[in-house]
Amino acid sequence: MFGINLNELNYFLSAIPFSFMALFPVVNPLGGAFVILALTVGTPSNLYNQVCRKIALNTFILLLIVFFLGTYFLEFFGISLHIVEVGGGIVVAFIGWNLLNQSPNKNTESKTNTNTASKNILASAFYPFTMPITAGPGAMAVVLTINAHETLKSNLGITLFAQAGAVIGILLVAITVYLCYRYAAIITRRLGTTGTQVIVRLSAFIIFCIGLQIAWNGLQHLFNLT
Repeated sequence: MFGINLNELNYFLSAIPFSFMALFPVVNPLGGAFVILALTVGTPSNLYNQVCRKIALNTFILLLIVFFLGTYFLEFFGISLHIVEVGGGIVVAFIGWNLLNQSPNKNTESKTNTNTASKNILASAFYPFTMPITAGPGAMAVVLTINAHETLKSNLGITLFAQAGAVIGILLVAITVYLCYRYAAIITRRLGTTGTQVIVRLSAFIIFCIGLQIAWNGLQHLFNLT
């Protein structure tokens, strides 16, 4: 009726879970939620909700840009994906290290100047909250891979439907990011101060290790160590 054949519909529907499942473990919204919560400690709930929405929207837009234009950007600037992995991995590891060594007393310090803290938190919605904590070089590499997978189809029609499905999968990841980040505060209230600190430190250590792993993967490919 609308000129959509069964084959195109099949590619569209299969691309949605494929892109979502490929991105979800790399984005890791569950682990990232506690990191974001630790970095925004003392923030009023309405401002925190606004930051969560911004992070989710930024994540969707960023991954969408990488999906359609990432390869061209890298080629234009003469940057390899492995260099992005090394640089991004170092930044992620640095953020994890800082959070790992953050003083618990920062909770009270952050409440002393609400206006300044609010501006800083909103300004941080893209960097570092969205990139590289939420959508880092690992997520970008996966998105580029998804694009290559969905582009190499038999004809233009199938390619467009497959790409549309991938876009919906990316959107679902962004929605998941919002939900995990938005309701992380409820989980921490149940855990209490000590339980929250344990989770935050553990998440920070995992972020640090992920950064090192991303950088190491890039170095391995650059120096042909694999």
